[in-house]
Amino acid sequence: MTPKEKAKELVDRFVKLTYSVNKFNYITELEYEVSKQCALICVDEILLMAKNDFWRMSDIYLVNKTIYWEQVKQEINNL
Repeated sequence: MTPKEKAKELVDRFVKLTYSVNKFNYITELEYEVSKQCALICVDEILLMAKNDFWRMSDIYLVNKTIYWEQVKQEINNL
């Protein structure tokens, strides 16, 4: 899955959550922004876990995953 696809998937999951609790038939701009912020919090937690394993940063897998999640974060911000 590309970073752009993952970003959209994460935000959409939170949008569905907020949509299911609102009383309107549409997602408000505020709800969408809250969904983006929730997705960013998730990505930040993933990146924090990776940085806590900094001593393993020579592990190419971890480096690639960190780059991937940084790109996902950027794509969320671009939505």
